[in-house]
Amino acid sequence: MGETRSHVLPPGETWAHVLPPGEAYSPASGGSLGTVAAELTREHTRHGGATVIVADRGEEHTAREARLLAYHSPGETLEEHERREDDASAGRGERRAHYARFFRPALEALPAGFDGPVVLHNAVAAVPELRRTRPRARVCLYLHADMFRSFPAAERARVVAEADLVVCVSRFVAERFLDGTGLPLSAVAVVHNGHDPARFHPGPRPDGEAPVVLFTGRLAPEKGPMALINACVELARAGARFRLRIVGNAELHASSAPDRYERQVKHRASLLGDRVEFSPFVDRAVIGQVYREADVLCVPSLCEDASPLVLTEGLASGLACLASARGGVPEVGRDAVRYFDYRRPGDLARQLGRLVREPGLRAELRRRALGRGRELTWESRYRLLRSRLAGVVR
Repeated sequence: MGETRSHVLPPGETWAHVLPPGEAYSPASGGSLGTVAAELTREHTRHGGATVIVADRGEEHTAREARLLAYHSPGETLEEHERREDDASAGRGERRAHYARFFRPALEALPAGFDGPVVLHNAVAAVPELRRTRPRARVCLYLHADMFRSFPAAERARVVAEADLVVCVSRFVAERFLDGTGLPLSAVAVVHNGHDPARFHPGPRPDGEAPVVLFTGRLAPEKGPMALINACVELARAGARFRLRIVGNAELHASSAPDRYERQVKHRASLLGDRVEFSPFVDRAVIGQVYREADVLCVPSLCEDASPLVLTEGLASGLACLASARGGVPEVGRDAVRYFDYRRPGDLARQLGRLVREPGLRAELRRRALGRGRELTWESRYRLLRSRLAGVVR
C-alpha cells in the first residue's frame, strides 16, 4: 500500500473515475461499473466535492454532476496474441506493455498534475501505468468482479503494493483476488454495492392480487432467466397463483436486438401464457417503480455474482428476495434473503413456490429486506470509501 498518515480530505477535492473501453456513464445503460461511478459521484457532489469521469468517446454518456473527459479507445479488448505476450511478461515480473498501450489514452486524458484520488474500475494492469504517468495521483483500484485470478499471484501482490487503495465489492472478490498472494484480507477494503433510497423504497401493493415475481437484468445464460422460467412453468402446472415479469434485454440497453438466447427464453416462457410479461431494459432513473410493482425478486444467477445491484435495490424496495447462494450474494443479503441450492434440481421451484403461496413468509422477508436495505445506501458506501481514502497521502 502507499505511504499513509492521518489526513482529512478537503471538502472540494476532485476525484476521477476511469472507466474501461466499452463502458458507458449513463442511466440509459445498466452496466454496474458506470452505475457505481455515477452513484459515488452523486454522493461526492452532495458532500462538496467535484468529479471528473474519464470514459470511452465511442459510448453514449450522461455526465451529470461531473466533468466528462473522453478518450479515443483503441478497442474494447486486446488481441489474443497481445494477451499471451502480456501474460508471459507478467510471469517474469515485467510490465504488461500491450495493456499499457491499450489503456494509455484513458490515463492521458487526466491532467498531467492531477493529485486527487483516481478510481480505476476493473483495470488491474493499469495501476503501474497510472503510477508512472501521474505520480501525484492517489491510485484506487476498484474491483467489481472475480476476473483476475489468472494473473500471477506475484503480480496481484505487486498491484496491491503499488496502489494506494484496492477496493473489492465483496469479501468473495477480495479473497479470490488475494488468493496465493500471502496478503491478509485487511490489505484491501470491502465496499458492497448500495442503492439510492430516494429511488428504491417500498410501495403499496393491492391486497388479493396474484403475487408478482420479478427478474430484472441481462437476459444471458449465466444470469439464470431460463432456470426461473422452468421453475415457474412447474409451479403453473401445479396450480400456483402468480405473475412473472421479466425486465431486460440481451444487452444492458433498451435498444439492443434479441439474440438467440433471448429468443429461446421467450419461446420457453410462452408456456406460461398470460402469466408472464416481458419488458425491455428500463432506464435506471425510473427502475425503482418496477420494483415497487412486484412482490418477489428472484436473482437466479448461475455465475458467481460479486455484489449484484439488483439484489441491493430489491432489498431496499422491500421485496421478498430469493437468490442462489453464490459469489458475494450471501454477504449482501445475509438473513434477509431466502436462498436456493442451484445444484439441487427443483429447489428453485420449491423455494419460489413457498414465496408465492405464503404471504406471511413474504411479509417476514419484506421486514428483513428493509432492515438490510437501510444498511446499504450509497451514502454509507461513499462514507466508507472516503474514510479509507482519507488515510492515504502520497
